[in-house]
Amino acid sequence: MCCSATKPVMPLAAAPVAGFFSGCLGCMAVVESLAKDQPGCMNLMTFSHFLFVAVEGLIFTSKFFTVRRHIPVRAFWKPVLTFFLANVINNQTLNFNIPVPLYIIFRSSDLLGNLVLSRLIQKRTYSWRKYAAVFLITIGIVVCTLATSSLNTKKGEGGGIAVGVILLVIGLTLSSYLPIAQEELFAKFGRHDKEALLMNHLLPLPLFAVFWNDIVKNAASFTLSTPVDVLGISTGIPYLWLNLFVSAFLQWICLRFVYLLTASVESLTKTLFTNLRKFLSLVLSIVYFQNPFTPTHWLGTAFVFLGVLSFIDVWERKVTGKKDRSD
Repeated sequence: MCCSATKPVMPLAAAPVAGFFSGCLGCMAVVESLAKDQPGCMNLMTFSHFLFVAVEGLIFTSKFFTVRRHIPVRAFWKPVLTFFLANVINNQTLNFNIPVPLYIIFRSSDLLGNLVLSRLIQKRTYSWRKYAAVFLITIGIVVCTLATSSLNTKKGEGGGIAVGVILLVIGLTLSSYLPIAQEELFAKFGRHDKEALLMNHLLPLPLFAVFWNDIVKNAASFTLSTPVDVLGISTGIPYLWLNLFVSAFLQWICLRFVYLLTASVESLTKTLFTNLRKFLSLVLSIVYFQNPFTPTHWLGTAFVFLGVLSFIDVWERKVTGKKDRSD
């Protein structure tokens, strides 16, 4: 009975895992391509991602608000504002000479911020291993930041990198607070992931009015980009607009399969998949886009990922699993 109950788990998780990796890795690759082809387009890209996910949710989740909501709109203000600011600020960093590898390393360090904020806000206590892991992550971030700053100073871009790092720290803080805000929301109204996904993308859309002039300016530049050719025949579709649509679609796939993965595997496995995806994104950025990455960067990266693995007690879980099987 035990064996027959556990066999379907892997086939059930295979599709979410495949969609998770293909969607998230593909999205990161297209985003980096857009950042290189059209520097300064991050507001347009972020708005497009929010709009795409909101429209999809409006059609298929709420069915144009005909499906009864479980969470009142006013309750979303904290996670929605946090989610909006985190996305805008994190994406803006790519406009300030921040290499994508450093961007990925910072985004891999949300455990650091979450631990600190959980300790301060929710008064949670952690073992010394957690604090040691956070120390490793912090060292890794500092090493990578100094290495990148050194490279950019030689190019005369030191001022830009300083602003970018400040934005990364702010974005990291907001991204780390987001799970706390969502946890408080779900604890009060129940876990309704699809509804939260829709509202997190729909409600912030009016806030993009602040960046409207920049969005319109970049949209005009996108329209003037070279049309896409298929078998030597021009389609008339500007390639930057096509890339933008592809990035929004892949972002939706990434988010969709994150929720499916959460329902299919335990949280530890999901965390491992998430950090493996970030590591593969890092390798893709270095190899395919030929971003400068020195041995010092690799040292810092090793500290970050070692800290992440230590934080989730991956080795202790493996030892425990072996003991359980031997018993």
